[in-house]
This record gives sequence, C-alpha cells and structure tokens, in this order.
Amino acid sequence: MLKEPERIIPMNNPVTQPKGLKPGDTIAVVAPSGPIVSRDVFDVGITALERMGFRTRFDDRIFQSNRYLAGSDTDRAEELTQAIVDPSVQAIIALRGGYGCARIIPLLDERIVSENCKVFIGFSDITTLHLLFNKCGWVTFHGPMAANRALAEISADCEKHLFSLLTNADYRPAFQFPQLESWSSGAADGILTGGCLSIITASLGTSYEIQTKGKILFLEDTGEQPYRVDRMITHLRLAGKLDSAAGLLLGNFSDCGPSSGDYSIDEVLRDVLSGLNIPILANFPAGHIQDNWTLPFGVKARIDADARLLQFIEPAIICNLPCTGR
Repeated sequence: MLKEPERIIPMNNPVTQPKGLKPGDTIAVVAPSGPIVSRDVFDVGITALERMGFRTRFDDRIFQSNRYLAGSDTDRAEELTQAIVDPSVQAIIALRGGYGCARIIPLLDERIVSENCKVFIGFSDITTLHLLFNKCGWVTFHGPMAANRALAEISADCEKHLFSLLTNADYRPAFQFPQLESWSSGAADGILTGGCLSIITASLGTSYEIQTKGKILFLEDTGEQPYRVDRMITHLRLAGKLDSAAGLLLGNFSDCGPSSGDYSIDEVLRDVLSGLNIPILANFPAGHIQDNWTLPFGVKARIDADARLLQFIEPAIICNLPCTGR
C-alpha cells in the first residue's frame, strides 16, 4: 500500500514589526467579514480613532450587504489588498467580525502581504487574517474594531494602552489584573498567538493552520455552549496544538454558560484543560467584551501563572519618527 504524502504546513516568515503610527497617520477601515450592524456605533468608533489623532479612510463599499457577508468575496478581498499596498495608508482596522474571512483567503496574494507589513487590528472572525498575516511575518493586533462598542465606548485605560502599542516603540506592558487566575502553575516565554477558539479550530488542515509549538496560545470565544467549547478544545488537544504550546492564556468566554444545569463554563474549561504540563493563566480581559484589551500577536511575551502576570518582552512596533507616548 502506498503511503499518503505527509501534509506540510509552511513555516512562518521572519517576524516583521510594523512601523509605529504617529498623529495624522491614516487608518483604513476594511470589511472582510460580516455586514455592519449599527452605523451609529461605527460613527462613534471612527470618532474615537480620530480623537487619538489619526485620520480615517473608508469607502462606502464597506456598508454593502450580501446575506451574512459585507459584499462579494472579490470585493472584500480587493478592498483589503488595496489597503495593504496603498502607501498612504499606515494602518488597517476591520469593520467588524461575523463570518467571511476564510472565503477570501484564496484571493489574497501571500507575497504581496509579506512585502507590505503594516498595523492591522481586529478580532473574532478576523482571527483568520491574524493567522494568515502572522504566517506572512506580520505582527498584528487583536483588538477593538471600527463598528464595535469596545472601540466606540473604549475606556481611558484601554485607549491609552492601544495608543501606546501603536505609537511607542519602547512600550512593553505588563499586566496583573486582579481577576487573573492561575489554573496551572509555572512560567513560560514565547511568541503570543491565537484568537477566537472556534476560528482557530476551523484553521486546522488549512494553509494558515495555527502553529503553537513553543508559543503562548491565547483563546477566547462567545456564544458557544459548553459542550461545543469542550469539543473544540478537545480537537485542538488531539491535534497536538496544546501539548506543544509553551503556555496558555485564556481570555473571556462570554455567553458560553449552559442553557441548563448548575455548572459553569470555567468548570468545563478547567476539566478539558486538566493534565496539560504548561502554565495556564485565565480570565484575561480580552475577547467579545466591552473592555477588550489589545494584544499584539507575533510578539514575545512571558506568562507567570503563579505571579498572575502577563508581560511583553519586546515591543509590537518599530519606531517611525517622531514616535510619541501618551
């Protein structure tokens, strides 16, 4: 019997940090996933970006709706590609999540992506693009989107953190939020990767499959029944994605409680993650929540579960003079 050829996932390119932003730089809004839900929230989100000193640019195309998608696959891919190659655009932020990024993957040229690294922000379904762009060598930012209340109603602390990540090449934040919990003892260093659990699980077997070996894996999700969370994490575990990770950082699993029964999603998570011989730090405030603290993917970080600490060892950007703090 002939042996099936081994499937090879391409290795990541060397990491490229994007140039930091400065006041007056342009952030392009793109819609690679679902259609807009609230124009009012979008308008306030744009105001928040402009309050930070940035210009924003978008075309009315982002308001298209094709069933559950923000326009055709071709239009969404072309819009994203144009923002990537446009030298007058210094950063890109997604309109919202939903669904659709996976459909445009075949329409994106990885060579073009690799050669045009710039600041890229989003979460939820945008996890697909984080994985592709990280594969192409980009540092990317898991954070609030243009038509998302986490940006429209961003707290002063979250805004200061986001602004610093994007503008200050000396910024290496360390977090010890009171709600952080140690679920498995130990400390580890590694490149931070991850995103929305359901999207990460869906990446398995694709050209942009998540690579976790020696990395700190961040997971969060929303609106999933506990058995589905169990199933997805079990899938990752059976695929070797958890055992090969250096450590695990859990964000918020909002609206993931059971429809009946007297158990919690945390109990399910603790059970399905039991026995992993890696540090696990839980309840980091990031994901589908109001205070969605931005996390840079592709940057080396340290988690110390015993000290309940997440610390970034290197900055997310390179200086694009004049860099400023805030």
